[in-house]
Amino acid sequence: MSAVSLSNEAQGGSAQAQESSDPGKKKVQPRHKKKFPTASRGLLIGGAILLLVSSFLPWWGLDLLAPQYPEGLSIIVYPDKLAGQGEYDIVNLNALNHYIGMDKISEAGFPELQYIKYIIWGMAALIVAVALLGSRKLAYIACALFVVGAAVGLYDMYHWLQTFGSNLAPDAPIIVPPFVPPMIGENHLANFTTYSSFRIGFFFLVASAVFVFVGTWGDKLWARKRA
Repeated sequence: MSAVSLSNEAQGGSAQAQESSDPGKKKVQPRHKKKFPTASRGLLIGGAILLLVSSFLPWWGLDLLAPQYPEGLSIIVYPDKLAGQGEYDIVNLNALNHYIGMDKISEAGFPELQYIKYIIWGMAALIVAVALLGSRKLAYIACALFVVGAAVGLYDMYHWLQTFGSNLAPDAPIIVPPFVPPMIGENHLANFTTYSSFRIGFFFLVASAVFVFVGTWGDKLWARKRA
């Protein structure tokens, strides 16, 4: 064996001894350690499923009581359509709104209904991809989309409530001051009483967001608590 080989072996042994004698030195973690653990992936998949289910459920609704319709009327907002509890609820609701000069409510007046469901499906697919690939960058994008979507959705809802309540015909049979129906709660107008609330699809959305956020950051929080 040559002197050079002996020298290299001695240097290698010295380096190993130095590393083992320095317990405070940080070890470089493999890249795969940065990906999500199984529990986080399960939460992400669960969030995607909840989000997908929400696209088939109602998100918001308004119930109206009036002397002409003691059994009540309703308008229920889905991601892709408007409906009522009864077959003619929206027709009758528009007939009542005519008396106060409110614009006709129809699916054609809400262009968002044409594409919201597809956005939801796209987000669900993104979250599944995050779970399968374990990509934190994609997970952060998904969380950001939840935040932006919530802000845009609430603003859009307020915009339409304000538009319908404020743009009243001045020559309507019954003159009422402009108003903004509440997103949640009870409202009285002339001899009408309305009750508005979020519906089951909205709570599926909230649950989906919780699953995705916990799936994204939960492992880090648990690691800090264990430390």
